[in-house]
Amino acid sequence: HGLSPTDDPHEPGWVVKLPLILLAIPSVFIGYIAIEPMLFGEFFKGVIFVDAATHPAMHELTQHWHHVFHSAAGMALHGFMTLPFALAASGVALAWFFYMKRPDIPAAIQKRFATINAILENKYGFDSFNDRFFAAGSRLLGNKLWQIGDVKLIDGAMVNGTANLIGKLSTVVRKLQTGLIYHYAFAMIIGVFLMLSFFSKV
Repeated sequence: HGLSPTDDPHEPGWVVKLPLILLAIPSVFIGYIAIEPMLFGEFFKGVIFVDAATHPAMHELTQHWHHVFHSAAGMALHGFMTLPFALAASGVALAWFFYMKRPDIPAAIQKRFATINAILENKYGFDSFNDRFFAAGSRLLGNKLWQIGDVKLIDGAMVNGTANLIGKLSTVVRKLQTGLIYHYAFAMIIGVFLMLSFFSKV
């Protein structure tokens, strides 16, 4: 799933595999050292409390863990004899057989159960719902906020509005700047008169 008709399944490159390998190596050593004190020892003593009445199986495990756990290596080897490992290995083998040896079998199953396959490929319609409702709604809301907040308020009222206001004030002030000396002298006299009037009242 997810491959185009011309694509073939392939392993990821070393740019993906190398970091995973480098993370797995110390994880194995840390797990080997820490599994006994953390899971069966007293590493979390006083931090995690197991209620015997509510969880009798967990309480039994904490009291008699030495009957279950012998060593990290033994526990790891025991994992190869468990049912989950057998199911996982069977799944890998079955997938290899279906898609590498007999790809006609999955194709026939897909054709036979086309409705179920369509439901699963469409993820029960959740992706379509998310695209139409959440994604489209978010885009619509963002577009409206952009039109109102950015275009009209910021660009229109603040930026362009400030420029327009300064332009209008400049037009008015420009008319007062006649270049005649007696106009400036008259303005200075009026200014001095206003200052004297103000300070005389104070």
